[in-house]
Amino acid sequence: MADAKTVHTAPEDISSAKKRKPHRSASAAKPGLRPESARSLVTQAFEADRGFSKVDASHLFERVAATSALPLGKLRAELIPDSSWKRARKTLGPQASQTTARLRHVLAVAERVWGNETDATEWLNSPHPELQGCTPLSQLRTEMGGRAVEALLGALEFGFPV
Repeated sequence: MADAKTVHTAPEDISSAKKRKPHRSASAAKPGLRPESARSLVTQAFEADRGFSKVDASHLFERVAATSALPLGKLRAELIPDSSWKRARKTLGPQASQTTARLRHVLAVAERVWGNETDATEWLNSPHPELQGCTPLSQLRTEMGGRAVEALLGALEFGFPV
């Protein structure tokens, strides 16, 4: 009889798991990486409501694109359509700001799980079997997709079966 905690993975999942393992105690190893407080999330919500600076959003997308096979413009267009990006002058509109806030939050959580930005962005840009082969980044277009990515990161961080 199988143990209830046994995780069944496909052979390709096992090989990728051997390459990189989540950094379970990133907050203990790096004092600067702490779980986001409720106050921090509330602040981010107000920032998104006012509208994110296009410059700040560009810097965020550059960080994520550093480990992506996609060029910066195409990667950004996966989350924020070109028409919305071009229409925005200095500040992004409400929907683009919400998407940017979602990316910023998920990137912070992924950095905590993986222990560094490079591994976190590689994970965001890599197809994942639990997301039906989609990249975590591509799921951030919608709130529900973002929640699925956050749940997956939580399972990785705390060692729950995925």
